[in-house]
Amino acid sequence: MFWKLTWEGWNQPEDALPQHVDGRFVLHRHHDRGGTHFDLRLEQGGYLVGWRIDADALDGPAWASEKGPHPMGWLDENRAAACEDAGFYTWIERGEGARAMILRGSKGIRVLRAERDETVTARVAQAVAAALGEMDIEASRAADLIRDGVEARRRVIARLCGLGRELDGAAFDEGLWRKALDGLTLGEIHGQTRAYEVRFDEKYPQAPATQAEVLSERDADFNPSALLSILGE
Repeated sequence: MFWKLTWEGWNQPEDALPQHVDGRFVLHRHHDRGGTHFDLRLEQGGYLVGWRIDADALDGPAWASEKGPHPMGWLDENRAAACEDAGFYTWIERGEGARAMILRGSKGIRVLRAERDETVTARVAQAVAAALGEMDIEASRAADLIRDGVEARRRVIARLCGLGRELDGAAFDEGLWRKALDGLTLGEIHGQTRAYEVRFDEKYPQAPATQAEVLSERDADFNPSALLSILGE
C-alpha cells in the first residue's frame, strides 16, 4: 500500500505539544537497488514499523510504502544506512486513510502527515511490471512511456474525430465516438482511423506529384540530336 507523505514545521508554541509520547523513532537514509530513499522506523509493541520513503530529500511531498516489522536494534544501529534523525514521536491522527504524527528529533520538531493512496493497487503494479517484462523495458522508463502512450492516443483520436466531422458533418457524434474509443487499444484506434482515412482519400483524391507539361512551339522545334553532337565535340 502506498502513502503520500508531507512534512511540516511545528508552528505552535512548545507548550502546545502533547505531553505524552508513543515511542522512539529513527530516520535512516539508505541506498539500495531501488535507489536512494529514507526509512522511517517507529517503535511499536516491541518491534519497529514504518515507511520506505522514495525521495532524495524530505523538503516536499513524497511517496512511501509500508515496511514490514523490523527488530528494535535498528533504533540504535545504523548498519549500512546513515542516521538522519532520531527521537520520539506522538500520534495526533491515526485513521485508516490519513495519519499524522509529531516527530521530536535532533533536528527540531516536525509534523509528518500521511495520506493513503489507492490509485496504484497491487494488481495495477503487477500488471505494469508484467508489461515491462514482456517489452523488456526498464522500470525507470515506465512513467515516460505511459505519458507517450496517452499523448499518442489523444493525437490519433483527435485525427479520427476531425476526419469524421469533415466526412459526416452533423451526423458524426464525437462524444459517442470518444466514449467508444476509450475502451480500445491504440492499435484498434488506428484501425478505426484508417477506415476514415480511406474514405477521405476517396472523397478528396490527391493530385499527382508531377504532371506532363505541354511543349511550346519553340520546344517542339528543338533537336536533341544537335545537342548530343555538341557535347560529343
